[in-house]
Amino acid sequence: MKFEQFVQQADIFYNDNHPHMRYGQSVMNVLYQIRPDLYEKIKGTDFDCFYDDSTVALTLNNLETRWETAY
Repeated sequence: MKFEQFVQQADIFYNDNHPHMRYGQSVMNVLYQIRPDLYEKIKGTDFDCFYDDSTVALTLNNLETRWETAY
C-alpha cells in the first residue's frame, strides 16, 4: 500500500466509521492495522498523534519519509 492510500484509509476510518474519535486516534489505529512496524517505531514518541491532534501533520510527514524504507 502506498502512503497516499494509507492517508485515504485513515480519512475513511475517521469520517465514515469513527467520527467520535480524534483524528490522531484514527491515524494511529489505521497505522497499527496496515503498518504495525511503523506503529511500533513511533508509538510513545513525539511522532505519536494518538493523544494530540495538533501533532497529526508532524506524524504524517514523518510517516511519509519512512513509508517506503521502513520494512
